[in-house]
Amino acid sequence: MMNPEPEHGIENERRTEMEKRLEELYSSIEELKRENESRKAPDKLGWDDIAQEIVGAVTFALPFLFTGELWEVAKDISVERSLAILLMTLGVAYLFIAKSRIGNLKKEELFHIPKRLLTVTVIAYMISAVLIYVYGINGLADFTPGQYINATILISTFAVIGAITVDMVK
Repeated sequence: MMNPEPEHGIENERRTEMEKRLEELYSSIEELKRENESRKAPDKLGWDDIAQEIVGAVTFALPFLFTGELWEVAKDISVERSLAILLMTLGVAYLFIAKSRIGNLKKEELFHIPKRLLTVTVIAYMISAVLIYVYGINGLADFTPGQYINATILISTFAVIGAITVDMVK
């Protein structure tokens, strides 16, 4: 007669091994769930986004910075038209950031204004003004202070679009 003990011992080992494997599977599934939930979470404004906005603003502003036609337009348009372009640019930027569902962005506001709109605007306009100065376009084109502002607004139109575009890319 055979001893049932060894068979029972082997069966217990198999059961224990299967339980360990099941535990590993469950923990892997839980980890995958956490990763999936973190991917679905809206992107909160952070330093990585600021860096992306700077890269986008510089990349899109540089080609327009060196066009003589833009300098001539900056000299010829009135301050009122320049302000209308500024408002139009801010309106389009607002639609991109707050109303479109292009990016998975967290809704963050400061005084009822989306934070990304504020950062994109400040970055784009500062970069445009600084680039005009650094590359000597102001002296080369012989801008008056009003024309300098006009040129900054015109170049910033493209810088804003670039900053938003690069920021929304994941």
